[in-house]
Amino acid sequence: MVDEDVVVDKLRYINQYTDDLKQMRGMSKEEYVKDVVMQRAVERTLMNLVQACIDLAQHIRSEEDLSPSGTAKQEMQALENADILSPETQGRMEEAIGFRNILAHRYGDIDHDVVYDVLHNDLHWFEQFQQELAQWFQQFGS
Repeated sequence: MVDEDVVVDKLRYINQYTDDLKQMRGMSKEEYVKDVVMQRAVERTLMNLVQACIDLAQHIRSEEDLSPSGTAKQEMQALENADILSPETQGRMEEAIGFRNILAHRYGDIDHDVVYDVLHNDLHWFEQFQQELAQWFQQFGS
């Protein structure tokens, strides 16, 4: 059985990081591309956000004895296979994990236009992830 404190804590972090990123949206793409400090803040917060999602998925997968542990993407697949996440949300979270890997490991140069677009167009997927897990937890996790 999942640990309620862990789930609530991770959901709180996901919400906090998403809110922090929303507050970083105020500048134009041109300003963002020139502002190295803002780029680092956005990138680090995005990495933390995705990691919190991975940590929560790992906890649920482990405690619900879903599938054997594997990669972060496999953790999301296990939640989708258990009907905890919708297929669309699971796919978007896998994309986010790949994006986090690029940011964290600096595979080549970071495309700041892409990061800016994620900041402005994709945060709702993290909210959707949070909502789906919260709904599952309310129904089955406690």
